[in-house]
Amino acid sequence: MDRLPINWANIVQHSREGIALLREGRIIWANERLCTIAGQECDSLLGQLFFDLVTDEYRDLFLKEQEQILAGHEPSRPWDIRLQRPQAHAWVEIRLFVPDTADPSLLAVTLINVTVRHAAIEKVKRLNNRLQSILHSMHDVVISLDVDDNSIISINPAAEILYGVPLRTLTNGTDEDILAFVYPEDEARVRTFYKELSNEEYGKIEYRIIHSDERVRWVRDEGYLVQCTAESGQRIDHVIRDITEQRKAAMELYRSEQRYRDFFYSTKDMAFCITPEGAFLDINDAGVVMLGFPDKQEALKSQVYPFFENPSIGDEILSELDTRGFVANKHVSLRTIANQSLEVDITARAKKDDRGNLLYYEGIATNITQSMENQRNRVLRHAAGGMCHHLNTHLMHIQNAQEGILEELQDVEQNLTQTNKEVYENLLSYTQDIGYATEKISKVTKAFNSTFLTYKEEPYLNQAIADIFHNCQDSETSEPQS
Repeated sequence: MDRLPINWANIVQHSREGIALLREGRIIWANERLCTIAGQECDSLLGQLFFDLVTDEYRDLFLKEQEQILAGHEPSRPWDIRLQRPQAHAWVEIRLFVPDTADPSLLAVTLINVTVRHAAIEKVKRLNNRLQSILHSMHDVVISLDVDDNSIISINPAAEILYGVPLRTLTNGTDEDILAFVYPEDEARVRTFYKELSNEEYGKIEYRIIHSDERVRWVRDEGYLVQCTAESGQRIDHVIRDITEQRKAAMELYRSEQRYRDFFYSTKDMAFCITPEGAFLDINDAGVVMLGFPDKQEALKSQVYPFFENPSIGDEILSELDTRGFVANKHVSLRTIANQSLEVDITARAKKDDRGNLLYYEGIATNITQSMENQRNRVLRHAAGGMCHHLNTHLMHIQNAQEGILEELQDVEQNLTQTNKEVYENLLSYTQDIGYATEKISKVTKAFNSTFLTYKEEPYLNQAIADIFHNCQDSETSEPQS
């Protein structure tokens, strides 16, 4: 085959690599690509020391490599340096070698612009530093495990707090060093979780661990199978969070709800939950009976507002619940399904979510009908007792005056004339009438005193009044004639 003529100079000029020839460190020839990378015109580059194109931090390295190549050492492996340019500096991959020519003082330089690659590397470094900063500030433990030998690839400082051991004792360990902290009763299922995670690809589990100070802590462990680059294959990441306080709070909430539920259904008062529109969400058996519903299902179909005797009171309670969030000991009159009037004492609160949105109202209504009736009876007894006290005082004065008149009449009776005797008899008759009236009033006051000192608290006063007047009935004695 005939040898084809090849224009090597043209090929070199259009190469994507920057190529230059140096003699005694100065550029004696450069292709267009090198001029572009250096950011200068080719004419201005010729005669310059290549050393001057290199940034300060890489000049010593460049000079050392240049001397070694010219001294007959093997061509250098490519390495990265920065070139000074009129605008932004450029990262280049550089390689030095002695070209195969008759002039041993020549040195060839090849450059590849890797600025974009370095920018990407710097971005990855910044992201990695940011990620490391986030991992180091996290309260959750983040562990990366090798899929093949279960060795710990990385672990963040939060492990020191969770397990109570120095981080260095775990950095070069395996998953066995993590499993060693698992509570004995939970160990079997945790090992199964770790073993099956490579097949499941994702999973989570809650279990107990034993801190180095022997305190038991609850954790939530979430595992992920991560697909990496071909060189590193796969890894498993675990995010382990201490949920001890959260679990305690959940248990306390559960116990509180149980106590509330027990109280809700065992109290003899009416316990209720209603929507903001007034529909019953829940009501206990005592409330069903109090309002006269046939059963709970019927109650849950009903509204609470029709049971208020005075609708404005219901509006007032709602307004107070909305503004203050609660009402306490609110006296309300209700009317049952059977049209029976009830007096109740209501304590309620508005239940809201974390954002402050109203969910429902819940409260207790205590039937105080009989206690209010008893209170009115006590007031009446006290009033009746006071009245009797005042009446008895005046009756005593009248009785004393009557007795005085009778004594005076008896003293003058024998010295009276016929006319005076008629006056005497009239006065005596009037005195007897006064005595009769005094005796009747005295019986009433004695009956009131006797009744209200010994009478039990009854829900209705009518019978008590009837008993009083029954005790005051005359025993068929006729009134004295005047």
